[in-house]
Amino acid sequence: MLRGQVGMTQDEYETLLGSYGVESSKELTERQLTALCGFLQKHTGNEAADKDKQRKRLLAAVCAFCEDVVPGWEKMDDVHRIRYAKSIACRAAGWEEPWDSHGRSRFNTMGIDRLRSLTYAFQKRKKDMDGVVEAADGVLCI
Repeated sequence: MLRGQVGMTQDEYETLLGSYGVESSKELTERQLTALCGFLQKHTGNEAADKDKQRKRLLAAVCAFCEDVVPGWEKMDDVHRIRYAKSIACRAAGWEEPWDSHGRSRFNTMGIDRLRSLTYAFQKRKKDMDGVVEAADGVLCI
C-alpha cells in the first residue's frame, strides 16, 4: 500500500527489498519491516506537498495566460477564475470534459509530471506572447 502511495514502480520496490537481502516483504523481520515502512512513509508526505505546490504553480501560470487572452477576466471573482483555470488546465491535459460524473474537477487527479509539463507550456506561451507584443510595440513606434 505504501509503495503505491509513494509512486514506486515494481522494479524500484524489488530493488529496495533486495537492499534488505530478501525478495518478498514476507521474508522481512519485524524490525526490517518497521524500518521499510518508516522509509516509505517519509516519502509519501513529500510527494503530496510537491504535487500541491505544482498544482498552485499550474493555476498561477494558467491565470497569467488567461489574464491576457480571456475577455472579462478582470471582472470575474476569484472562485470563477480558479474554476475557469482548472477547466482550461484539464482541457490542455487532453480531457474534453474537465468534470467527472459527480461534478468534481479532474484537476486534482493530474499526475505531477503532467502538472509540471503544463505549467512550463503555459509559462512559455505567456513569455512568447509578451515577447511578440513587445516586438510589435517596437515596430509600431518606429
